[in-house]
Amino acid sequence: MAKVGVVMPVYYQEESYIRLAIQTVLDQSYRNFTFLIVIDGAPDLLPLIQSCIGGDPRVMIVSYPVNQGVAFALNYGFEILMDQGYEYLTWVSTDNIYYRQFLATLVNTMDRADRKVGIVYSSFNQIFENGKPAHTTDFLRTLRSWQNRPKEALLDGCIIGPAFIHRAEYCRLVDGYRFKYIQDYDYWLRMTDICDIKYVPTELMDYRINSPFSLSTHIANDVTKHRLCWNEVHRAHYETRQRRGMPILFSALFVVKPGEVARAHSMLGNIIDQYETNCEIIVVSLTTQKEIEEIIEPFHDPRVRILYYINHSINYALMKALWRARADWCIVFDSEHAPPDPTFTRRMKESNLMDAGRNASISQVTDKMIASNTITNLYETMTVRSTMISFVQGALQHALN
Repeated sequence: MAKVGVVMPVYYQEESYIRLAIQTVLDQSYRNFTFLIVIDGAPDLLPLIQSCIGGDPRVMIVSYPVNQGVAFALNYGFEILMDQGYEYLTWVSTDNIYYRQFLATLVNTMDRADRKVGIVYSSFNQIFENGKPAHTTDFLRTLRSWQNRPKEALLDGCIIGPAFIHRAEYCRLVDGYRFKYIQDYDYWLRMTDICDIKYVPTELMDYRINSPFSLSTHIANDVTKHRLCWNEVHRAHYETRQRRGMPILFSALFVVKPGEVARAHSMLGNIIDQYETNCEIIVVSLTTQKEIEEIIEPFHDPRVRILYYINHSINYALMKALWRARADWCIVFDSEHAPPDPTFTRRMKESNLMDAGRNASISQVTDKMIASNTITNLYETMTVRSTMISFVQGALQHALN
């Protein structure tokens, strides 16, 4: 029996892309693999697939009549291959190009790796729809640096990419692919609970961007799908930290005043979609439940909590909310103070200034993060919670006097 199982989910795609993708898999220098093509609800593509494989005995084709999506197709294919005892598994797309050494390099690296390594992955080139290179040498150098990090960096972003192979024994221990838009990313987060990863610093494939039938293109061009994709990312991050018992880094408090539904919706999105996701988000509501529901409706995010303080002052509501915050550091936003830059809170984290033993607050001055032992600004300032409580209490006392 072959050592490696390769799955290709097939749905509607440019015929020339399908032919090229299949041919580059069949032309691999490493020959000891089975190629399982799963036709996902597009039975009229069967003749095309058969003509592409030319009777190659390494290929199996399975087909079902109704489209179920990539996650279903991958689970369907992986279960077949795992039941048959394949040692390594990977999957490929119908619009990418795989170099002849793609499988050989990944398999040989996995063979030499420690048994704790469950994912081997490499760098990759990106090409436009027409096949021309999409990026410069400098970009590829930056991409390699981004990918060449420990597995814990997966919580900062998807460092693995489309060129990879799995050790099947670890695939058996996770519950398959779950999400519609971030299938691999969520899968790798769950796999790395129980295994290590290893990076190969060489490009082994061309990843086609802006392909008209690709999932990434559909996400980029559809606001609703883009929102659903980010919801999946936030859920995957949250669940990963819950599984691993990781404490949250900070509490973000977002104050909502009456009559600002549209603006609050937009600004809350800026906070929810910050690249630094290790936080809780407390919506501090001075308005009605109906307005809050309108504001948060598209954000299905387990980090969000809502606290209602209708007919109270902002400072009173913040003081009450701060007592219920779960992190040692807090930051306050509202509809006028919510930076559009998604790196804002991550740069605060990476400044290495969030040390409560040395600093009480961190704020941005021009393009730099500045630490202080006091707090002068209520909004957009990362502050030790006890210091923030004292600051708000002082404002309340001043108002009473």
